[in-house]
Amino acid sequence: MPLAASSIALCIVLWGVPPQIKTVPLTVKGHTDVVNTVRYSPDGQQLASASDDKLVQIVAPSTGKLLFSLKGHQDAVLSVAFSPDGTKLASASSDETARLWDIAKGTALATLTGHGDSLNCVVFSPDGKWLATGSDDDTVKLWDVSSGHVVATLKGHTDSVNGVAFSPDGQWLASGSSDDTIRIWDIEARKSLRTLKGHTDTVNALAFSPDGTLIASASQDDTVKLWDAASGDTDATLTGHDGPVRGLAFTHDGRMLATVGDDGVVKIWDLSNDEERATLAGHEQPLNEVAFAPDDLTLATAGDDHTVRIWRLPSPPAATSGR
Repeated sequence: MPLAASSIALCIVLWGVPPQIKTVPLTVKGHTDVVNTVRYSPDGQQLASASDDKLVQIVAPSTGKLLFSLKGHQDAVLSVAFSPDGTKLASASSDETARLWDIAKGTALATLTGHGDSLNCVVFSPDGKWLATGSDDDTVKLWDVSSGHVVATLKGHTDSVNGVAFSPDGQWLASGSSDDTIRIWDIEARKSLRTLKGHTDTVNALAFSPDGTLIASASQDDTVKLWDAASGDTDATLTGHDGPVRGLAFTHDGRMLATVGDDGVVKIWDLSNDEERATLAGHEQPLNEVAFAPDDLTLATAGDDHTVRIWRLPSPPAATSGR
């Protein structure tokens, strides 16, 4: 679908120079229900999205053209993740299963069963050896990708687990829950190291910064928090969304953070000073997730309006000093 197919023109302030920039997102249509998740492949050549329509779709992000669909889940697909080498995709569903897919063939490799309720999130470890899933059964499970077997069940949360993220070195796993907390797990010891408290409502999503020093969390309490990953102390609280925040993503260079939520907009934050640098509007309903392409100048969003939108950002200014 060409860019001209989108009828929504925007006027945003980005990076501070120039003061006004117009951008029109590429709108990808194809799903027939709420789109819950979106992820770029490691090389940026494929974009995966998943929906309440039970489908995972793979498109070419440069054009929005559908490459193929992955069918097999019996209920809404809530999360997807590419393996670090880009050969596999994992999906998590309300049908209480996760699936592993061969991307080259577009076929299922394995169905992972063991959770007792909906699976809300899935992520590969940085080395591709492990898969972590979080569920409405209040647990996190760690799976061996090669065998499809559960190797550990991490218990400690007292409500649904909505987000999971590995640290860049693969030693820690963070999980965010409807019990309003974040837990940091030692992967080798299979135990909880610390609990991060500060949100006053459900933690919907989280991510480690690329250098592993920060954890960002998005919450139903309308805020995003930045945490010192080593100490668990709150580093900053980002406010600006008009409603719950549902998804977030760091740029690959760690300089910026994108957040999305029920207000239907994307906010871009400069992490050198924790200030909002841009707002992208165009979706007609709440947004559930955001992902950056490897170039850090393109991002994709997944919305309740049944669409995925792909945004091209102008080049940012030269790097500023650190936090």
